[in-house]
Amino acid sequence: MKYDVIIIGGGPAGYTAAEKLAAGGLQVLLFEKRNLGGVCLNEGCIPTKTLLYSAKLYDSGRQASKYGVEFGTASFDLGKMVARKSKVVRKLVLGIKSRLAQAGVEVINGEAFIIDKNRVRCGVVVYESEHLLVCTGSETFVLPFWVSTGFLTGPTRRRWR
Repeated sequence: MKYDVIIIGGGPAGYTAAEKLAAGGLQVLLFEKRNLGGVCLNEGCIPTKTLLYSAKLYDSGRQASKYGVEFGTASFDLGKMVARKSKVVRKLVLGIKSRLAQAGVEVINGEAFIIDKNRVRCGVVVYESEHLLVCTGSETFVLPFWVSTGFLTGPTRRRWR
C-alpha cells in the first residue's frame, strides 16, 4: 500500500503530526521502534515528575507535625511508587494509541530504515509514500573522555531498570 505520509518516530512531534495529517484526510503510517510518546513520556519528564510527586508527599508527611498534623511515622514503599509511575505512563501511552487509531493512523512498532525519499523498510517489508517525515528525537551522548558522568543518562537509565 502507498501512503500519503510516512512518519518515523512516535514521540510528541511524530504522533501530533500523524494525528493532524490523518484528520486532514491523508493516509498516514507511523513507525515507532520503542514506545509511543517518546523519551519524555516513557523515560524522562513524566516518570520523573510522578516519582518526584511521591517523594514530595512523603516529605510532607515527615514535616506535617510542624503544622499541627500528625500521621505517625512517615514511610514509603518504592515498589508501589514505581508501580504507580508505570500505571501513569501506560495510561498516557494508551491515550496516544487511542487518538491515533481514532484518527485513522496506522502504527507499526518496529525500526524503520529510509531507502530513499519515497520508500522506507521495516523488517523485510518496504512501504511507499509521497512524503516522509523524520521525527526521531535525540539520544544522550556521553563524551568518550568523560569516564563517569555521576548522573543517569538515557542509556544508563535503561540499564538501571
